Amino acid sequence: MISALRFVLTTGPRIDRFRSLTVVAVALLEQATGIGLAVAIGLFSQVASENSTSGLLALALGVAVFVMLTQGTFIAGYFTRLRLQEEIHNEVERQFIDVVGTTPTLEVHERSSRSDRAAMVRGARGEIGPGFDRLMWLAGAALALITSAVLMASVVPVLALLPLFAVPAVLATQAADKKRGQAVERATPRTRLALHLFTLATTAAPGRETRLFGLAGELRRRHRQEWDAAGQDIARTDRRARVPVALAWLLFVLAYAMAVTLMVRAGLAGDAPLGLIIAAVAVSSQITGQVQSLLNLSFWTLESLRATRAFLDVVEEGTAERTALTPTTQVPVPDQLDEGIRVEGLGFRYWNRDQPTLSDIDLDLPAGTVVALVGENGAGKSTLVKMLSGLHRPSQGRILVDGTDLAHLAPDQWRAQITAAFQDPVHIEMSLQDTIGLGRLEHRDDPERILQALRTAGGDRLLASLPEGLRTRLGRTSWDGKELSGGQWQTVANARAAMRQAPLLRILDEPTSSLDARAEERLFQRYATLSRQEGGVTVLVTHRFTTARAADLIVVLDGGRVAETGTHDTLSRAGGLYAELFRLQARYFL
Repeated sequence: MISALRFVLTTGPRIDRFRSLTVVAVALLEQATGIGLAVAIGLFSQVASENSTSGLLALALGVAVFVMLTQGTFIAGYFTRLRLQEEIHNEVERQFIDVVGTTPTLEVHERSSRSDRAAMVRGARGEIGPGFDRLMWLAGAALALITSAVLMASVVPVLALLPLFAVPAVLATQAADKKRGQAVERATPRTRLALHLFTLATTAAPGRETRLFGLAGELRRRHRQEWDAAGQDIARTDRRARVPVALAWLLFVLAYAMAVTLMVRAGLAGDAPLGLIIAAVAVSSQITGQVQSLLNLSFWTLESLRATRAFLDVVEEGTAERTALTPTTQVPVPDQLDEGIRVEGLGFRYWNRDQPTLSDIDLDLPAGTVVALVGENGAGKSTLVKMLSGLHRPSQGRILVDGTDLAHLAPDQWRAQITAAFQDPVHIEMSLQDTIGLGRLEHRDDPERILQALRTAGGDRLLASLPEGLRTRLGRTSWDGKELSGGQWQTVANARAAMRQAPLLRILDEPTSSLDARAEERLFQRYATLSRQEGGVTVLVTHRFTTARAADLIVVLDGGRVAETGTHDTLSRAGGLYAELFRLQARYFL
């Protein structure tokens, strides 16, 4: 928690020193208002008892200036505080993107311990922005309580101990918040599932199926079930935490009652001036509110610190991963392949599985070849593609690029030399030019390069159908743009992949699943021709054997192992798994 406190204290001043100083001033002056007015009441009583008209006028003027200063600062600083919170929030989001969006592997998305923490930060990141403001107000509340205690102690010295009776309440609140935070973290898998169910029931993409199958009621029931299950643990934790908080609060109330009694006795005995006693009594009436404010601010400050701590955990894990996977002595990535890519004894096991997804994979992928990965669902095709991309590191074995272990290449440099198109492409809602241009950022403003990529992906008809050509806005989630069909989005994704010319590795993971057979054939022929001309390796993941048969090398995966390798003709004659799968698919066309 110390690191979270340090982050909260330093981020605001680092981003905007002036606004941070304003927050400090507002927090202190606003909290001082009540005490200042209590002292003013005592002074008015003292001056009035002396029948000093000039003194009353001077005091009234001083009180007016004081109220104007404190309340004016609060009002003037309100929007400054909000703006500082927004700036801190934006800084946190930028750092979160830098870490989560650039980790060398996909662990932060696929490893549950890390993905749950990242999901928590995404949900609670709004608590980090107000952290500095809350901490300053908490400090102001603490100073106000201490000042009140000093005033009361000037009447009865033992009352200086009164703030100590608030300590158990603060500690009990802190302990309760910590336990609640643990309960919230335990509930994260269920709350994430509830959010997924809510998204299914209320967003456009699943809308057809939810209506056709009448799923709204079932999704609502399951959403309620998951939220209730998640909330029960949190509620139980809250109930158990209330007991020590209530007992600590009762202790303070008893101490407060005793303090008032002692001050009244001191006044009756004439042990202090009338003005001081009235000021102390007036302050004592604020103690309850001050302690309540202290408790509330403690709770919200702890919420900010807890969210900050989770955010820093994600940052530290991402930094540790990058440090561990970035080679100390980097070998430059070749500009072109001379030999190709070799896979030796490759194995990989996901963190939540007992059995490996890939085992003992040995492959030679020569430069300039088109390789088709085929096999039934769950055979390990997509996992092998991730390994070749460097998105996961092998549990055993290695991948060699022209004889150099992929682990010795900088992940960012390797990925800069590969390209990919996937079955479920991201719907990037920008203009068509920007959506395609993201495939090669340095050419995103080059219309000719983008049109060339679009032609490579077979997107001529798509371009002709759009009212504003490359300037057409796509998608309707972020703005009122042109909505595309599944096949059109896939064409855009294929064009984005084509922005990278002469890649060392081109990955096509079912990139034509939403295209018709003729478009698929034309696209595959273009990529095959480019691969053989440019000398890179093209890896095609497909379930369509009519496409796979044209590859230079077919790799058949079964249960995470290489079952067969060869050309279509050799594998068909061998009578193995490939021949069986091909015959099963061919029955529907013959």
